[in-house]
Amino acid sequence: DQIAYQQDLKTYRAQADTLRTAANSAYAAEAAREKSSPCPNAVTTLDINSCLAHENDLTDANYKAFTTALRAILALPRPSFPGETIPAVGPSGPEATPGTNTAAIDAAESAWHTYATAECTAVDTLWRGGTIVNSMVGYCDLRLTHTRLHELNEAYSDELHPH
Repeated sequence: DQIAYQQDLKTYRAQADTLRTAANSAYAAEAAREKSSPCPNAVTTLDINSCLAHENDLTDANYKAFTTALRAILALPRPSFPGETIPAVGPSGPEATPGTNTAAIDAAESAWHTYATAECTAVDTLWRGGTIVNSMVGYCDLRLTHTRLHELNEAYSDELHPH
């Protein structure tokens, strides 16, 4: 049993490391992009809108890569030590499982997407009627997605950056 457990643990760690690398690479790529101002050479409204659409596509791809890898980390079943009861029950109740972890992140992501849509719709409403409306919505999307990436990186730091 001990040998099987050690092999399962080794496999789990390798899978988690691969997923961490993917998540951290996507986060680092977006953090590097975030340091520079989007669309510094765009002059016309059309140029700015086109550039922001492209920037949002790149940000969305990094966000998707990050959250997909993070969710996969949370979904990994941890091997149990021979004789260990899973899930363990502690003072605050049963420990998290891959199922409870993924359900929780899925619910949080759904709520965040609802919030982000509502927030940028409010920005759209504010600027509706002007030529700047699409630019303002584009900046809203970028700002909220960057903020969410930072929130997730912090909230799940133990899973993404183990000590």
